[in-house]
Amino acid sequence: MTTPKDNVSLLLVLAGPAGSGKTTLCERMVAEAEKVERVVTCTTRQPREGEKDGVDYHFLDDEQFDRAINTGAFLEWAKVHTNRYGVLKSVIQEKLAESIDLVMNVDVQGVANIRAAAQEDELLSKRLVTVFILPPDLEVVRERLRGRGKDDEEEIERRVQTAIKEVELWPEFDYVIVTKSKDEDYEAVLNIWKAEKLRSLRLG
Repeated sequence: MTTPKDNVSLLLVLAGPAGSGKTTLCERMVAEAEKVERVVTCTTRQPREGEKDGVDYHFLDDEQFDRAINTGAFLEWAKVHTNRYGVLKSVIQEKLAESIDLVMNVDVQGVANIRAAAQEDELLSKRLVTVFILPPDLEVVRERLRGRGKDDEEEIERRVQTAIKEVELWPEFDYVIVTKSKDEDYEAVLNIWKAEKLRSLRLG
């Protein structure tokens, strides 16, 4: 009799508009769930105060980012606002092979690129789970961005306009969570993660 594998590692991708809380959910998963690590993505933007290279992001200049694109090093990359972000294939493959669950938050357009890559990668296709974090309304997005105190009003409005387009794409995701309290949102993500690890298609 064939029995299921003891542990199936997942790549749990959270996406949603700026201010939806996806970054906070990723950080809590890493802090509280067992054997879950955050995917450290690459970016061309400048570090914010307190951010560390290799911990929060891999900070690359434009030349380094171009080199990674040209050598096919990225699982996906995208331009978001005025900067570029990318996920290295090697990081994902190594961790999944070590039975380590990965969680990451990416731009909505980045998820489409990851899905496309998964169609050509059997391991990734069996391990990918996508979750859209949907704010109840755009005013919530605006107020959360103001509350962070990191962007001026012009940048906030640009992000809100982007959010208007992004929220239309939630039906393309495996799951959607309409945000409530931080604890309720985290419980929902945790339940998705636990259930997906037991899906029979992943256990063979």
